[in-house]
Amino acid sequence: MIRYLLLLLVVGLLSSCGVYLEYPLQGNSQQWKLITSHDSLVFRLHNTKYSIDSVINNASQQILIACDSDVFKLPAKSLNPGLNDLSLSFYLSNGRKKVVNESLYMVSDVVPEKIKLDNYHLLKHDQQAFTQGLLWYNGFLYETTGLVGHASVRVINPITGELIKKKALDKEIFAEGIAMHNQQFAMLTWKDGLVYLFDDQLKQQAIVPFHQEGWGLTHDGKQYIASNGTNQLFFLSDQFKTDSTLQVYNNRGPVTYLNELEFINGYVWANVLGSDKLVVIDLESGKVEYEIDLSDCLDRNRYTDAGVLNGIAYDSINNTIFLTGKNWPYILVWSALFFEKSNN
Repeated sequence: MIRYLLLLLVVGLLSSCGVYLEYPLQGNSQQWKLITSHDSLVFRLHNTKYSIDSVINNASQQILIACDSDVFKLPAKSLNPGLNDLSLSFYLSNGRKKVVNESLYMVSDVVPEKIKLDNYHLLKHDQQAFTQGLLWYNGFLYETTGLVGHASVRVINPITGELIKKKALDKEIFAEGIAMHNQQFAMLTWKDGLVYLFDDQLKQQAIVPFHQEGWGLTHDGKQYIASNGTNQLFFLSDQFKTDSTLQVYNNRGPVTYLNELEFINGYVWANVLGSDKLVVIDLESGKVEYEIDLSDCLDRNRYTDAGVLNGIAYDSINNTIFLTGKNWPYILVWSALFFEKSNN
């Protein structure tokens, strides 16, 4: 009994001089505590008879503040966009040190503008094509199709939808996204760990290693950008090594299952696997600025074999966007005039 009382006393003493995160709170349905860049994190002492002398960021060893209060506020703008694993050491007036570890997610302060696709026309599309990538280059559409044993690269007339050429690929691979750089096509594979390189006549030039899953691929004029089904974009060197990453998020949290990609007027457009939705991503911040709804563009009761939306191509000369999906009966053709990123 005496041991039990002593244990309670020790626990009480320890908790009485502890530090806790008062804001933000964690909702029942949230994986992380969410915060915006305009907010502040609020840490408070359990016992107000003590005060916080100083706070140190354990990752950087930076002294964040020297204060004499039972409350410490950390501006959220000092955090990174997306997921932050924060570790702070609080030095208290009673000589104790308290370490607080928190996982926080900085959500976007931008509510994505919702757009319904309209004013488009249709091109026929091969319903046997399990579309994994779509690209406009030099007056033609180039489409990659997946499924082991059926992978291919196709050349399509962007005016009529006619299939001009079909190149069968190695039967062992699952083809994914495709991009063009320096008159060379680069095509990812799903779990094969390979990138296939072709010249502009689709003659295979090389196969290079790629040390992650391949989903979507595009090029912004400076470097390749890839997705792998998470909420991250991967910026790649010409040797397909990861130089940096960018977390993609909206005002609700991370935007996961990023799939097919296309660089359009300063933004990256991405399909979101499992939805008939496109997200338009700011490449500097990772914030989703637009969400484009295509749910009314395909009658799924009629086309029961049609799969997910999974193809974006951009004709920069005519400022036209081509959109399709796995086994879709047609390609949507839509003007991109609205999406001109300002340089101001």
